[in-house]
Amino acid sequence: MKKKEARDRAYRTVEKVLQREGEIEIAVKEARLQAGSRTRTGGGGHTYISDPTAQTAVRLATDLAAVTLDDGWTVRRPEQWLRIVRYLYSECPSAESKAMRYYYRGHSALSTSMRFHMDESTVYRIKSEFRHMATELACQYGLVRVASAEEMRA
Repeated sequence: MKKKEARDRAYRTVEKVLQREGEIEIAVKEARLQAGSRTRTGGGGHTYISDPTAQTAVRLATDLAAVTLDDGWTVRRPEQWLRIVRYLYSECPSAESKAMRYYYRGHSALSTSMRFHMDESTVYRIKSEFRHMATELACQYGLVRVASAEEMRA
């Protein structure tokens, strides 16, 4: 895989997470509820905690490994992704944050620009900065790669 391909894949993944933030949040909540309703038995190489309160505490303190959305897309480390998205929205200036939230909920750059009284080129600039910051954070937490393993060995 070439460097540009790895970077493009990272950007696509970041954009997909931004566009589907709501679905990911719902899937995480559902997974947490389902995990809480399971009864656990000992054995099988897993640690068994007999205290139900401790079980709940451990379950809530441990991030989910993955969730699968309704269309079959599996999001690995979804709670880390959601932390990144929340951080992005909180760190951006308010107007930009609102515009990006609107844009990533499925509206075009043109309708976003009209709604938030900015040029369409400004929406694209904000989107680019937003996407770059999200990708940098995702790289920092090991969620995406912008270079292939072969390139890293060279």
